[in-house]
Amino acid sequence: MPYSHITAHYHLPRMKEMGRVYWCNTLVATGSSLVAIFVPIFLLKSGYSFTSVLIYMLLQQIFAALTQYPAGRLFAYIQPNFILALGSLLYAIFFGLLATLHAYHWPLVLLAFTWSLNRTIYWAALHYVFSSSRAHKNSGVQIAGLQALAVIAATVAPAVGGIISTLFGITYAYIAAVLLLLMATWPVLSSIDAPKRSFIVMPYHQLMAMRRDALANCFNGIILVAETNLWPLLIYTFVSSYAGIGILSSVIAVSSIFVILYVGRNTIKQGERHFIKEGVATYSLTSIGRMLVQSSTQIFGLNLLAGIGRSLYVTPFMNRYYSNSDGPHRLGYITVMETAFSVGSALFITFLILLSAILSIKAVLVVGLGIVAVCTFGVRNIR
Repeated sequence: MPYSHITAHYHLPRMKEMGRVYWCNTLVATGSSLVAIFVPIFLLKSGYSFTSVLIYMLLQQIFAALTQYPAGRLFAYIQPNFILALGSLLYAIFFGLLATLHAYHWPLVLLAFTWSLNRTIYWAALHYVFSSSRAHKNSGVQIAGLQALAVIAATVAPAVGGIISTLFGITYAYIAAVLLLLMATWPVLSSIDAPKRSFIVMPYHQLMAMRRDALANCFNGIILVAETNLWPLLIYTFVSSYAGIGILSSVIAVSSIFVILYVGRNTIKQGERHFIKEGVATYSLTSIGRMLVQSSTQIFGLNLLAGIGRSLYVTPFMNRYYSNSDGPHRLGYITVMETAFSVGSALFITFLILLSAILSIKAVLVVGLGIVAVCTFGVRNIR
C-alpha cells in the first residue's frame, strides 16, 4: 500500500475524533463559563458563611481525590467517549442542583460530591481521548486549537451569564448551562473511531519518574482554584452585580485567544520551556497585582494580563502533560496527575479555612492570591 494511503488511513479517524472532542469541550466550556465563577458568590448570597463556602470547596477537592481512581477503573468497562459524555451529564446535574437549591435546600456535601464526579470523570476522559487521538508532530497546534475554541466560546459566556442572572435571576443562567452541557454529550456519543477501553497500570518506577509532573499539577490545581473561586470573590467586594463580574471576567478570555494560537504555532521554534517560563512569570506578577487591586479599572487591566500569562504557559504545559503520558501507562499517568491536582487544591483550601478563623474575608482572599503568586512557579517542574 502506498505510504500516502497508509498515512491517510491513519490520520483520518483521528481527525474526525479530534473534531468531536473539540465540539464537546467547546460546548462544555461555554456552559460552565456561563455560571461557574458565580457559584461561590451565589452561595454567599444564599446565606452561607464564607467558611462554609471554603469547606464546600475543600469537599469538592477531597471527593475528587478519592474518586479519581474508581473513575479511572471505568475505562476498563466503558468506551472512553461515553465516559466523556457521562462527565458532561454529571456537570449538567450539578448545575441543576444549584438551580433548585433554594427550593430543595440540597446539602453542600451533595453539591460537592456531584461536582467531584464531573471533575474526575470528564477531565480524565478528555485528557485520555485527546492524548490518544492527537497527531504527535502537530500536538502543540492541536492543543492550542482545543484551548482556543474553548476560549472563543467562553469569551462572552461570563458576561452573558452575568447579564441573565442580573435581569432574570441566576436560576435561568443555570438552566442555560444545563442545556449546553446536555448538548455537549452528542458529539462524543456519535463517535465510532474513539480510543479503545483501557486499564490503570502504573509501575513503581514509572510513578517515581513522574514525581515532578505530579508536583507541577499540584501547583496547577492551586492556580485554577484561585482563578475560578478566589479572584471572583475578591471582584465581588468591588462589584456587587453578576453582570459586572461577568463582563470583567470575559476580559480574561478576550486576551487569551490570540496568545494561545501564537504559542501553539511557535512552540517548536521557541521551545516549550521558554513559554512556560514567560507565562508563569507573567501570571505571578498578575497575582501580586490582584493583591493590591483597588478599582474596577485595575481589575480590567489585571484580567487582561492574567489571560496573557495563563495562555503563554497552558499550551506548552499540556503538551508536556500529553507527551509524558504517551505509552502503555497513559491512563495510570492521567489518574495520578489528576489526583495530584485535587490534592494540591485541597491543601491550599485547608490553609485558607484556617486563615478564615482569624482574618476577614478580603484578607483571606488577598493572602491566598499572594500564595498563588509564589506557587505559580511550581508549574515549571513538569518534565
